[in-house]
Amino acid sequence: MATEPDESYEKRELIKHLIASIPCAICQHYYEPDDIHIVDHRDEIWVMAVKCNHCGSQGLVFAMIKEGERPEIVSDLTSQEWAKFREMPQIDADDLLDVHEFLKDFDGDFVSLFKDRAR
Repeated sequence: MATEPDESYEKRELIKHLIASIPCAICQHYYEPDDIHIVDHRDEIWVMAVKCNHCGSQGLVFAMIKEGERPEIVSDLTSQEWAKFREMPQIDADDLLDVHEFLKDFDGDFVSLFKDRAR
């Protein structure tokens, strides 16, 4: 069996990720990546079969991915906030370890966590 080029694999994973952010039209539960099967693609048109693991409904999803075109970014960040985040250093492995250590004992009480910071 021939292996797929990395670019095609990346596109397939991106499309599965995007489709997983769409809820089922019947029960509104979100699809899992394993619920999405790419049927075919021709140029920029992709066809996926989806089956909801919650209610069992099935459907087809069509997506168009155009090369070279940058998608529009939709955000509630202001231009000043964008500038601030662009200037921040990239997240590194130490940052991830810090979050991991914090979440290991976190009890889920976000109200208490942010209470003092809001003042």
